[in-house]
Amino acid sequence: MTPPFRNFLLRLSLAAAAGLACTQASAQSVLLNHQTATYGNPWPSGTTGPSARTLNSKTLVTFNSLPAQGDFEVLGRIEVYSRWFGSTRKAMTLLGEKARSMGANAVVETGVWQAPAFPATVAPHGTGIAVRINDYQLLEKLADSSSTWE
Repeated sequence: MTPPFRNFLLRLSLAAAAGLACTQASAQSVLLNHQTATYGNPWPSGTTGPSARTLNSKTLVTFNSLPAQGDFEVLGRIEVYSRWFGSTRKAMTLLGEKARSMGANAVVETGVWQAPAFPATVAPHGTGIAVRINDYQLLEKLADSSSTWE
């Protein structure tokens, strides 16, 4: 090989090695540090009761409103959508999954609809309020024929 070609190969290999080293270094993130990462449920679990166990149970998704008083904790408003075709039933399922990931066992004041989405022409969307209900009887009272257990 001629010296200029050898010099070119050396520079090329050094650049490739530097690029590979930078790629590996940039792949490190704060999420890979187990001391600062927030994997799993970022909300505090709070009280536990027979209906507050959400890991192995289903979540009530209902159009009903909460009563003025009761043993419950409002965790926050949630919104979901699908990027692909589906019925509003899919939005109900997504609401239940998202609420369960927050530690909730119910979604109240649910609204579901079809709206434009890419790449589908229309897709299911939904919104509701995630709630952890500690009183099993109150949870049962909220369930009606239009409610679903997700």
